[in-house]
Amino acid sequence: MPIRVDNDPNINRTVIDEEQLKKMMAASKPSFFQQNRFRIVTLILIAVNVAMFAIEAVLAGFRVSIPTTVLVDMGAMYAPLIQSPADLYRFVTPMFLHVDLMHLAFNMVALYSVGEVLERVLGRGNFILLYFIGGITGNAISYAASVFVPGQAAVSAGASTSVFALFVAVALLGLLHKGNRRYFSQYSKSMVSIIAINVVYTFLVPSISISGHLGGALGGLIAMFVIPSKNLRVNNIVRLIVAAVWLGALGWLVFSTV
Repeated sequence: MPIRVDNDPNINRTVIDEEQLKKMMAASKPSFFQQNRFRIVTLILIAVNVAMFAIEAVLAGFRVSIPTTVLVDMGAMYAPLIQSPADLYRFVTPMFLHVDLMHLAFNMVALYSVGEVLERVLGRGNFILLYFIGGITGNAISYAASVFVPGQAAVSAGASTSVFALFVAVALLGLLHKGNRRYFSQYSKSMVSIIAINVVYTFLVPSISISGHLGGALGGLIAMFVIPSKNLRVNNIVRLIVAAVWLGALGWLVFSTV
């Protein structure tokens, strides 16, 4: 016959109160940085973009719709202002500037959504290279369009040049990744659809820089054949050739127009 011992006075039972239970649950819950340990560079880039927008808003008189004059003063792309090699910073600074709060939010959500997979697959250093190669290429193409196509000179800014590069990079993982080809192939197919939607949107909205977005996409393609990631099936000779052609094209563009 079973004997109940619940009420035995000789048995010591530890009772956990509500406060102790909350502390135990909090201790077992991963911290923010633990949850985002594969998004460290992504979070840093987002923080820089947000900080730059905060400065823009202050200079604009605490407005979230930034005047063109503020964007130009802070380094937005505007081809007529690139008069010497000292002005080439405008190939970089536009990727950290945004015209309004919605513009910033859209690009940061996109950056956050693809940042983890690219940081994990490519590595943090290569992810930074991808972001900058995409952004610089997008701004260079935007500059070239303004110089060589009459009536195309316009002020442009936004991380979307780099974001398009990231989209293309994800789409190429199914082709270039050494392992998990089946998984990345499915991932890439879904990204192709996202790219197509964004390209159509780019052509439909007059205020969007078509050359900047398409240039960023081209930059993503170039970057995936340049960055020295051990997880990509790209020969080192191919990397050197593509890097040399990219740098040569940038050099020709700059020295033939400035």
